[in-house]
Amino acid sequence: MTFSSRISIAYVLVIALLVTILCSGFITNFLSFSHLNLATLLIDWLIALVLLHFFTGLFFAYYRGQKIRRSQLIALGIWLLLLFTTILKLLFIDANPMLEKLLGLRNNLIYSCLFLYLPFFLRREDRIRTCITVILFVGTLLCLFALFQFTFSSSLPMPYLVLRGESTFGFYGTEIVRPTALLGNTIIFSSFTVILATITLSRYMFTRNKVYLVLLLLILLTNILTFTRAALVGFFLSGATVLILQYGRFTLVYLIKAFSMLLLLLVLTVSLGSYFKDTFLVQRITGQDASSISSTEGHYTQISSSLDYFQRNLWTGVGTGSQGPSSSPERVVITDGYWFQLLMENGLPLSILYLSSFILSFFYTLRLFFITHDLSLRQLCLCFLGCSAYFYAASFLNSAIAGKVNFILYWMIFGFVLAQRAILKEREKCLPLR
Repeated sequence: MTFSSRISIAYVLVIALLVTILCSGFITNFLSFSHLNLATLLIDWLIALVLLHFFTGLFFAYYRGQKIRRSQLIALGIWLLLLFTTILKLLFIDANPMLEKLLGLRNNLIYSCLFLYLPFFLRREDRIRTCITVILFVGTLLCLFALFQFTFSSSLPMPYLVLRGESTFGFYGTEIVRPTALLGNTIIFSSFTVILATITLSRYMFTRNKVYLVLLLLILLTNILTFTRAALVGFFLSGATVLILQYGRFTLVYLIKAFSMLLLLLVLTVSLGSYFKDTFLVQRITGQDASSISSTEGHYTQISSSLDYFQRNLWTGVGTGSQGPSSSPERVVITDGYWFQLLMENGLPLSILYLSSFILSFFYTLRLFFITHDLSLRQLCLCFLGCSAYFYAASFLNSAIAGKVNFILYWMIFGFVLAQRAILKEREKCLPLR
């Protein structure tokens, strides 16, 4: 197997995985002809091929004496440490069902393996850009489909509105049907729009192509129509993170301008909210409708219960996979709040390791953003940092990052950052000495 063929295999695998996860709802509803979920099977097979290809390539690289970058070895070491410690906990400590354990391991760790794979095999800038373009293109189609769902919800059959076996998402006493684009529930889809918006905004800032502004407005409209408070706040939080990192200059003049802009936005928001205070959208955003009040109370009750369980199982947790999307409804204590799920499942020591992987990836990317002059790398860094700002904050209240599409895309974007960094390092070696 030559180096070029390895790249082509990796490129095909990554594109296939991207298309499969983004179109997973359509595969589930229209191509799964048994009780098995064909989309999940395809994703798991592709992830298995990615891991097989990665460790095979790693073995041959070591056998040939090929030098592997220190950052890649550190990333692999952290991932393997998490893998081995989690497996030991599954085998000798956790008492929940084995299938639940394995699915929890897959959801919390195995799906993140793309950040190891991409820098090792994806070594051409144009292919990284193509992958990002695929996310934008398919994501735009999903946003258009979500608008179609919202507009014609009263006449569409169930397979066009929600995933197989689920009920539509709406509000008591209204005829509103919240769009999902068949990516999961509304939390997962609305959070996907935040990822899409971050990528779109980053591209606009580096290309100045007004098409991306139109796309950004489409994504915002789609986000609003999901009626998801956290994702709407996240849309602006991630956008503000990207803008501040790119244009922020911590001088007195800049701070005065930034404060003036924030004050203007606050006055405008309050004015619009007061004028449209009787509309359902404003009541939903401000948490005044019955569904929002009930949801908020439910969040706090679940968080309080999870912390009680966590204190009683401080060192070992209640079992990996027992609280996530793979868990049994009878044993679930908390459905929303990814950080609390991690703590409750894994206990304090292992949770610290998992949380450290998120924190290290964030600060590594932040450091790269400030030291690099490469526009492609800066753009990718902004994508990852903008997404992180939302998911890290939102994970105290929801579990959007635990959704398959969001989790895989999140770590895939980090993998693109590492891959672009590796490309730049190789390019620096080829430059002639002056």
